[in-house]
Order: sequence, then structure tokens, then C-alpha cells
Amino acid sequence: MELTSEKVALLLKGKHIGTPQRFRSACIDSRQVEEGSLFVALKGSRHDGHDFVMQALQKGCVGALVEREVPIPEGKFLIVVDNTLRALQKLAKYKRENFSGTVVGIAGSAGKTTTKEMIAFLLSKVGKTCKTPRNLNSQVGVPLSVINFDSDCEYWVVEMGASQKGDVRRLVQIVKPSVRVITSIGEEHLETFGCLDDVVLGNGEIFSDMHEEDIGVVPSYVYECYKDYKVITFGDGSEFEARDVSLSLEGVSFNVQGVRIFIPIPSFAVVENALCSLATIKAMGLDWKKLAENLSQFKPVEGRFRVIKAGPNTLIDDSYNANPPSVRMALKTLSRLPGKRMAVLGDMLELGSDSERYHREIGSLCAELGIDECVFYGKEMFYAYQECKRLKQECYHFDEEDELLSLIKGKYGWIILFKGSRGMRMERFIERLLNDWHFSI
Repeated sequence: MELTSEKVALLLKGKHIGTPQRFRSACIDSRQVEEGSLFVALKGSRHDGHDFVMQALQKGCVGALVEREVPIPEGKFLIVVDNTLRALQKLAKYKRENFSGTVVGIAGSAGKTTTKEMIAFLLSKVGKTCKTPRNLNSQVGVPLSVINFDSDCEYWVVEMGASQKGDVRRLVQIVKPSVRVITSIGEEHLETFGCLDDVVLGNGEIFSDMHEEDIGVVPSYVYECYKDYKVITFGDGSEFEARDVSLSLEGVSFNVQGVRIFIPIPSFAVVENALCSLATIKAMGLDWKKLAENLSQFKPVEGRFRVIKAGPNTLIDDSYNANPPSVRMALKTLSRLPGKRMAVLGDMLELGSDSERYHREIGSLCAELGIDECVFYGKEMFYAYQECKRLKQECYHFDEEDELLSLIKGKYGWIILFKGSRGMRMERFIERLLNDWHFSI
């Protein structure tokens, strides 16, 4: 949907300055400018986008959405509004109201990005599909993604992140999904959510303002929490239940209603993602059994159980993020893989006052599952180390990168899992190992 700057100024009740132009996309980073786009100057905790307006315009933006007037080159425009974030969200809402296709909205404690990618992958076999890129699932990322979606798409697949109650509700007001998905419920962002009950309520906001024709998809284990809505379930005891699961380093295979499915990612978590995706496809009235055949071609999302062969060793990059449910699932997967297995775990952040308890539980699980060696990194993971050591499991704790890497460099023929919260940047260990071992991905 191509917009004129004058029309947008009118829609946003802003002041138009300069030369009217048309634009089809928007950006918020002057380093990632697309020719002919609108630059949105947002105020962040570290940077003020107004300081980069001139740079964005010189790189190819045709105009900027701002809260105060700034100098601009000839032939460009400004739209001055009271609040650029609210204006960005209002513009996205306007675009959604003029979209006649199907919108899938995805919330949940874990697995959102992989499930989003998988649903979009399957829908792309049916019609043109747009999806939120990477994990742009925030109050800024979602409206920005929507504005940049192609208007001639048949399907939009939108990931919705939340760190506190109210986040998902605000995104639903913009996106208005007709298919509303919860991938999982578990301990996440407890520092801001407060407790698990609030996680249930916060993710349940995906069902706010639900229309009669809308439908939801939820895990079977939380059906009772959301049974007042029109939903279908996936997981144990539902019609979308995985049976005869078989795992190897090449991938995972399982049966759903007699249909054998193979996904080239060795992860139990991806089974849950697939069940959720197939239930969503059914909720949309499409032939899920036929589309399921395509999952054998699905590729892992970067940082989410990506297998890397490094000579005699196999590295599993699950470094993108971590919370208790996702770490538990990763460890259970690792424990079922054949060979010598090592878990390298970084802190799970944002767990609030219960952080010590959840880290100790992870240490106990490492011992219970019989992971051959467990390596814990960071202040919070010291609690996991204490618990694992108490249970007499082979384990180590490090605060220094070089000491941790020295231990791993001497391994031969191991499967090594790396997982931790985003702030721990566990992927750097993989990069340094590959560099030292002279391997490339």
C-alpha cells in the first residue's frame, strides 16, 4: 500500500513540512535505510532518532516522522506529531484495517519465532505470505513489520512478544488476528510479569477483542485456562499429538494421526512447534496433512538448535535465548542424542526473586538426565552448578570465557549444546571455537 506523505500527515493529525512524497515502507535505523522509505525518529534510552534524521534522508529516505522540526534537504519532507511511537502504531493499525487477507498472531513463553517461521513456511506453499522478520515482536517491531508487509499478501504471520501484562493486548489492537496462537506457557520474564499466573493472563491477552469468527490454538496442558474461547489444542491428549517420536542428529520424526513427519532439526521443542503449526493450519481450514510433507525441507532459525559439524565434534547452537521451559526441553533433547554429551549453559535472566530456585532446578535436571558433562557460566548458573555437584554429576563452573573454552577445546567426539539468555551471548563461544579449530559454518 503506497501512501502519500500528505495523506499520512492528515491521518496522524500531524504537521506536514517540505515536499510531498510517496513511500511504501518505514525504518527506524539510519544504518538500515531502504530507498524511498519513511524514517521514524524514535526516542530510546540510549539514542534519540532525531539526531539521525539527516543521515537517513541523505541515505535515501524520502522523509521523516518526527516530534520536533529538524533541518532537511530540499525535496524531502517532515511529518511532525506529538509522539512518534504512537504515530507508528496508528499507521500500522490503518494498514491492518485495509488488509483483507488472513492474519495469524502468535504469543507464548517459548517457541514463538520458530513456530512463526514454520507457519509462514507452510502458508507460503499456499499463497503469498509475509511474516515479522527475525524476532521483531515488540511494541516497536510489530507495527514496523506490519507497515512493511506487502499489501498483496494473502497471509500475515505476526509474532507478539510480552514482558508484562498489557503488552500482547496492545499488539492485538494493532494486528487484529483472526487466528490467535499460544505456543507454550512457562516461566518467563518473571521480573516484570511477577508470577506464572500473570504469564498465563498476559499471553491470554491474545484472545482480547476476539470476534465470533476468530479461532485460537493453545497447548492442551493449558486448555482449562482458555476454554472459554473458541480454541483447538495440540499436544498430549489432543488430535495433534506426536506419537512414535524418533530422534537422531539428522533430525526428528514422529506420527500425527497416522501421518509420518520428519523435520531436519534434532529437537523435541521443534516437535511442539510443528504440532502447534499444524493445528494452526487446520484452524485456517487448510489441508494440514498435505502441507505437513513440506516440513522435511524446513530449516532451523539461527540460534535455535542449529547443528554445526566441527570435525570430530558436533556443536548445537541453541544460544538465542533461554528460560526454564526452553532449557528443560533442550536438555531433554540432548540427553536422548547418542554419544558423549556436554551442556554449556549460561544464566537465565529476568527471573526475579525466584532466579536461584529455577537455576538450582536446572542443575538437578542435568544430573537427573545423566548429561555426561555440564558446564555452567555466569553468576546465576553457580546455583545450578552447586546443585549438580551435590548430586555428584560431572560439572564445572566458570566466570571467565578463556577457562571455559580451554575445557572444551580438548574434547574429541562430543555433542556440545550451548544455551543461555540473550544477554549472555553464548554464540560467541561457538564463534571462538570454530575460529580456533579452523572451521567455518
